[in-house]
Amino acid sequence: MSDALSRLARAATDAADLRAWRRTALEGLREIVAFDGALFHEMSPRAPFANAVAVGVDLARVEATRTRWDDLAVELAPLRGAAAEHGGVAIDADAFRGAARTRYRRLVERPLGARSLMGLHLEVQGAIIAVIFLLRRSDPGFSARERDRVKPLVPVLALGDAFHRRPVPLTGLRDEVVCRDQRLTARQREIVEHVALGHTNEAIGAALGISPHTVRNLLAKVRRRLGAANRAEVVRLAVLR
Repeated sequence: MSDALSRLARAATDAADLRAWRRTALEGLREIVAFDGALFHEMSPRAPFANAVAVGVDLARVEATRTRWDDLAVELAPLRGAAAEHGGVAIDADAFRGAARTRYRRLVERPLGARSLMGLHLEVQGAIIAVIFLLRRSDPGFSARERDRVKPLVPVLALGDAFHRRPVPLTGLRDEVVCRDQRLTARQREIVEHVALGHTNEAIGAALGISPHTVRNLLAKVRRRLGAANRAEVVRLAVLR
C-alpha cells in the first residue's frame, strides 16, 4: 500500500494534465483493487466531458445519459452518505438494501452494465470535485475489506485532481489541505497549502495579505529547504509524502 501511495503522490504532481493524471490514478487503483470498468469524472452535466477518463466503459454511452445526471445524483445520494461515513469511499452494499437496492440496480448499475459498484468521492473544501466509479460485472461484488483498502488513497486522489484543475476558491482552504512539514515555518506551510491547489503567487498574496514578490521569496526558501526543483516537487515533498 505504501508503494502505491508513493506512486500516486508522485503522479499527482508529475502528470502532464488532468486527463493524464486521471488515467494514472485509475492504473494505481487497479494495483489495490480489481475491477472490470472505471469512470473518473465530475459526473455533472455542466462539467466538460472531455475531462472524463474511462477504463472498460463506453464513454459515448455514458455521455448519452448526461441529461439524466442530475436525477441520477438524487438516486446516488445514499452512496454519497455512506462514503461520508467511510472516508470518502463506499460500496453499493453500504448504501442500498431491499427495494432501494432493486431501484438502484435498475437505474444505475444496469445502464452501466455493472453488477457491483464502488464510489470514491473526492472532496475539497467540503465539496465533491470529482467521482470515481469502479465497476464489477460479475460476482463477487466489492467487499468492505476492499473498500477499506482503497480508503487511504482518497485524500491523495482528491489533491491530485485539484492540483490539475483550475484553482478552487480560497475560502476554507486550510481546513482541507494541510501541510504539517515541520521543516517549514507556519507562514511557509500556508504558502505550500495554497500551491497544492494550484493558486498563483498573485492569488496567494491576495489571500494572505502579502505581495506576490514576498510569496515568490518565501516559496524560493521552501524549495531550498526541501531540495525541490519546482512547485510540483514542493507539493509532493511537503504535502503528499
